[in-house]
Order: sequence, then structure tokens, then C-alpha cells
Amino acid sequence: AGFPVTMPGGQQPQKHYGITSAISLAPPRDIDHEYTKKLCDAMKPFGVFEDEEELNHRLAVLGKLNNFVKEWIAEISELKNLPPSAISCVGGKIFTFGSYRLGVHTKGMISFYVGMVSDNI
Repeated sequence: AGFPVTMPGGQQPQKHYGITSAISLAPPRDIDHEYTKKLCDAMKPFGVFEDEEELNHRLAVLGKLNNFVKEWIAEISELKNLPPSAISCVGGKIFTFGSYRLGVHTKGMISFYVGMVSDNI
């Protein structure tokens, strides 16, 4: 969820995340892409970016956490004597937030997760 950003000229409001709105909603210019590439090239020798293996490991851990939460929800639901048809419908999920959610995390950075479950849990 985000907060609407007022756009000039009656354009469709945009959502944003965080406390403040974007400095600019304009798309990047060619020079912006060039500077981004130069910055990334300058940072690569310092090993700040995750490689594909590390990314896959992070995603696997997130998947395991999500499955663990679903199993936990089912166990709690059984303890509360919910019928099997209700247990299969009870929801819950793990969400990422912080730098990982924004796509600005670096190699080895801690990921933050929050679990959301139905109010009957």
C-alpha cells in the first residue's frame, strides 16, 4: 500500500512507498542510464552485488519460510478444532520489506520479513 501522489494536470495519482513522495516521476533520460551503468561498474570490484547463486539461495530461504508459516497456520487451526475445509482456506504469507523489498539490498545484507496471518490465528 502507498499514498497517492498529486500529479499536475489532473493525471492519474501514483502510489508511493515510504514517508515522502518521489523527487521526480519523469522516466530516466539516456544520461541517467549511462551514469547508472558507470556507478554499477565502479561498484562491481568491491563485490557488493549478489550473484545468481546467492539470489537463488535467498529466494529458497524465503520460500521455506513461507511454507513454514503455512504449516504453522494449519497446526494452529487444527488445535482450534477448525474443520479441514476451513483449514484449507485459512491464509497467511511472508512479506519482505526494507531494502530488499525496494531492490536496493547488497550482497550479504540482512533481509527483513513479516508474517501476516488471519485474525483467528
